[in-house]
Amino acid sequence: MNLTDINNLIQRANAISKTNWLQAVYLLQEALKEEPDNLPLLVNLGDIYLEHQLYEKALSYYHKAISLLPDNPQLLFLIGSCYFSLGEYRIANTYYKRIPDPPPEILYNIALAYAFLGSYQDSIDTIHKILYVMDDNPFIYFLLVEQYMRLQNYDRAYETIQIAEKKFGKHRQLLLLSALVYGKKGIWLKSYYSFVEYESINEISNPDHLLVYADAAVHIGMSDRAIELLQKAQEINPYISAVYEDLIRLLLQKNDYKKARKVLTTAKKYILHFSPILFLLKERLDSINPE
Repeated sequence: MNLTDINNLIQRANAISKTNWLQAVYLLQEALKEEPDNLPLLVNLGDIYLEHQLYEKALSYYHKAISLLPDNPQLLFLIGSCYFSLGEYRIANTYYKRIPDPPPEILYNIALAYAFLGSYQDSIDTIHKILYVMDDNPFIYFLLVEQYMRLQNYDRAYETIQIAEKKFGKHRQLLLLSALVYGKKGIWLKSYYSFVEYESINEISNPDHLLVYADAAVHIGMSDRAIELLQKAQEINPYISAVYEDLIRLLLQKNDYKKARKVLTTAKKYILHFSPILFLLKERLDSINPE
C-alpha cells in the first residue's frame, strides 16, 4: 500500500469508528498485516482503543509505534496517559518525564501521579513548576493545598488557600479546604462556619470531613449539632471506629447512656476489632448501671 492508500484508509476508518468502531479496528488491522511497521496505522489503532478506554489494547499498539519512533513526545504522552488510567502511576511518570520541557498539562499529571504514590513533596515541587508558568487554574492550587495537608504542613496549606482566594474568590472547593485546614489548626469557629457556608451550596458526604466538622462543632459548644453530624457519618460509612468513639464520648457527656449503649451495639456489628479508645468507652458504659 502506498502512502495515499494508507491515508485514505485511515480517513475511512476514522469516519466509520464514529458508528462502528470495531469495523474500523478490523480495517486497520487488515492493513497492518500488509504494513506491520506502519506508524500511522499503529497510532490510529491505539487511538481508537484509547477512546474506548481499552488501555492495555491501546498500549500494545503505542509500544510498537514508539519502537519505530523513540522519544516521540506525543507517543510518550499517550503511553503515559494509558498507564495513568490503569493506575500504574510510577510507570506513567517514567514516560511523562521523558518528554522534554513538558507543558503544564503533563506536569499536572506528573504531580497527581506523585500524590497517588504518596510522594507528596515531589508532587509539591512539580506543582510549583506549573505555577511558575501558569497560575490561573484553581485546581492547581487545590492539589497543592491537599499535598501540604498530607504532609501536615497546615501553615503552608493556609497560605496557599489565601493566595487562591485572592485569585479566584470564594470557590466552593476552597471553602471546604479552608474548613479542613482551620480545623487542623484548631481555629474552630472559622472551621465550623466555613463548613456551614460550604454545606449551603454542596452536601458533605465524606465521613472524614464530617468528623472534622463535628469536632469544630464540639469546640464551639454545639454538641447536639456534632452528634447529628457524627450520626450522618455513621450512616454513610458504618466501619469507621473514630465516628463511634466521638459519638459515644459526646453521649456520655450528656449522660445519655441509653443512646450511648445503642451506638456501642451498632459498633459491635461493624467494627471487628475495637480500638483502645472504643474499648475503654465500652468498659465505662459497662460500669454504669443500666437505667
